[in-house]
Amino acid sequence: MLQLPAFAQSAESEGRIDYEKEFLAGVNFNTNGGLIGGFMLRYTRQLYEKPNQFHNFGLEVGIVKHPKELRYASQQSGGTFIAYKSNHLVVLRPTYGREFVLFHKGNEDGVQLDFILNAGLSFGVLTPYYIQYQKGTETVLVPYDPVETPDINLVINSSGYTTGLGQSKVVPGVHLRTGFSFEYGHFSNKVTGLEVGFLFEAFTKKMVMMEAPASYNGSFHNNQFFSSIYLIIFYGGRK
Repeated sequence: MLQLPAFAQSAESEGRIDYEKEFLAGVNFNTNGGLIGGFMLRYTRQLYEKPNQFHNFGLEVGIVKHPKELRYASQQSGGTFIAYKSNHLVVLRPTYGREFVLFHKGNEDGVQLDFILNAGLSFGVLTPYYIQYQKGTETVLVPYDPVETPDINLVINSSGYTTGLGQSKVVPGVHLRTGFSFEYGHFSNKVTGLEVGFLFEAFTKKMVMMEAPASYNGSFHNNQFFSSIYLIIFYGGRK
């Protein structure tokens, strides 16, 4: 019986996708999110009739900032705050899509290139932006309001995302994501990589994040539609 040389068999296995499931966790950086734009979890499962394609199920928590946000230092306390910011925006994105393996890496080396197409619902969580404000002789903790707290010279400090969480409003929407994934690693059951791409998102109404008082020379445009370029650094396992 004729047997193929060992190196030929190894070369054949190098080109075969030898995993059916993948679990990933990652950190998101994007043009709308500041320093860190969010976090993601993703599960993929191979399509048995098409071995180079995968189902894709995921959940992402994204931070969205207004492009005109400017952080100031209080003249009274040295604390910092974002002038005229009325709401934090955090978006929950459950998503489904497909991954197409364009180039499969070897079992212990190389880079795998995937094309990713995802879509799903978006739930925008608007949370009031709380500030410490000087009213007469008292310091009060209140949500910023362009009528009640218009003078940024009287702002002493600001609070975090959790303050006012019980007053949050949820605005539904949809999103579409397309990108390329570059996966590498020295072991077939582990994966590390980068994903770069484009995200488009639309909500049912404008997401009010900034509001100008009457004394402000100008206005802030609050969007209903958002687009961004993103980068995800991820790590996970396969089996």
